[in-house]
Amino acid sequence: MSLNWFKKNSVEDERIVNLKNKLYKEVYTLIMIICSISVIIKSFALPRTESVWLEMLIMLGGSLYFGIRSVALGIYSDEVEVHDQRSKVSFNKRNVLWCFAIGFILALYCGIRSAILYGNNNSATEIKHFIIVFFATLIINVPLFVIVSSVIHYSANKVSQKMSQNDPFDS
Repeated sequence: MSLNWFKKNSVEDERIVNLKNKLYKEVYTLIMIICSISVIIKSFALPRTESVWLEMLIMLGGSLYFGIRSVALGIYSDEVEVHDQRSKVSFNKRNVLWCFAIGFILALYCGIRSAILYGNNNSATEIKHFIIVFFATLIINVPLFVIVSSVIHYSANKVSQKMSQNDPFDS
């Protein structure tokens, strides 16, 4: 005897399922934006980083879960294939461009935060702190992001292709 007391045996309308999925995507995006804004505000307002651990856990946990599940279900490789067919820019190039953009934004953030916190209200010192931290962050993080992103993409794509081939529902 199975315990399917709460399950419905009816078929759901595809339109409703798609609208629900769109809504879930919007909620996920909203949560990520709110957590990001909270991290930025707290990092400027508070000198210690312990206050942003919850937001970082929410953002990283949600992203990791989504990534792992999409690879495990074989969706990731299908998404890459569809993207490469539809777009002029390949998925790999798009990832590298995003790494550069995120690295640049992170470098700006770190440079501005350093200038504000350690500039001692002296414009020459603030500019010096900004330039040093900005370029150091840029030089360190962009190559790191590109390498890590490329390795993760390559590995995830291979595993996802393997999972997709083993899918019993795919005929």
